[in-house]
Amino acid sequence: MHLAMRAMVGAMNGFAVAAAARTVAEAEQLVLRTQPDLLICDSDLAGECGIGLCRWVRRASPRTVAVILTARDDTQLAMSALAAGAAGYLLKGTQPEELMAYLRAAARGQRVLDERLGRSALASAGPDRVAEYGLSPREREVLNEMLVGLGNQAIAGRLCIAEDTVKSHVKAIFRKLGARDRGHAIALALGTAVPPDLAGHLGRAGGEPAFPVPRQVPRPSRAVMSATR
Repeated sequence: MHLAMRAMVGAMNGFAVAAAARTVAEAEQLVLRTQPDLLICDSDLAGECGIGLCRWVRRASPRTVAVILTARDDTQLAMSALAAGAAGYLLKGTQPEELMAYLRAAARGQRVLDERLGRSALASAGPDRVAEYGLSPREREVLNEMLVGLGNQAIAGRLCIAEDTVKSHVKAIFRKLGARDRGHAIALALGTAVPPDLAGHLGRAGGEPAFPVPRQVPRPSRAVMSATR
């Protein structure tokens, strides 16, 4: 998988693989030396926590966008990764074209969440969990898009409505769910408990990430990959 991912990213137009690591320590050294635009890492690196690496990258190399690529379909782990500073949480087994689209979006400064993770989590939460809040059909559509990590502008494009309309729906969702912010709304919809000090890192009403990510990434982007296999 490690070699396959390296070959895939290396063949991706506009990206170059700067280095590859198998442990957190190796990854930290490579990030400091190469200052990459993108870090792709597993949630588990040789028994160490990849999410902790994302937190470290956020402090040590703010220009580097960290993305978790893992086999663990775990909504709470995904939210912890976003809170730690990861720009995305993706699942292995994603089709190459879709994976590349996710990585390009992350490199552009967007927050990305694997669509399979969001949809399955919503289904497992049960329809009554969201229905009890009295959301309108359109508000439910907007909430579904929020669950897969889309911001207001992207949601507007997906639903073919104005961005200001999306903002109005988001405010209504916050009000009906009693949510403080975007992350809290997602947690309430999924039925997960998020501590207040983490929820604020997951997003804001405007749909902008709460952690620093570059708005424009020089091309070609350089990626450091860190995986156990």
